[in-house]
Amino acid sequence: MPKALQLSNEEVSKILDFKLLGKTVKEILKLLNRSKSMIYRVLTLKTPYEPKPRSGRPGVTDIRSDRRIQRMASSQKMSVREITRVSRLQIPKNTVHRRIIESGYMIHAKMGRRLQLSKFHISKRLQWARNHMSYGDE
Repeated sequence: MPKALQLSNEEVSKILDFKLLGKTVKEILKLLNRSKSMIYRVLTLKTPYEPKPRSGRPGVTDIRSDRRIQRMASSQKMSVREITRVSRLQIPKNTVHRRIIESGYMIHAKMGRRLQLSKFHISKRLQWARNHMSYGDE
């Protein structure tokens, strides 16, 4: 799920100021164009506002290593296997491949599936083979 926009410190202070001025949550959300849950989160927390923690496994690579992988693939023309060997981190091949695809620079594209021959073309190929191949008994 994509991350929602974070509240700036300025917006948090505005929410608290509006609440002190006696504004309702509905009025605050209309003024700041923010969701009701985000405003309630700021108002009900005793500790300073922090963005909601995200679920899921943390990423293996950071932005800097992503850029490094993309640079190796584009300018140095390295393959996925070479990049995984060279990288200091223990990064799986799938992750390297995904980062390259995300950059928009593909090293290898999967070959398109070939269409099957029609019955007419199969019969023509067999006919050609019969006419041109020798089976040794002649």
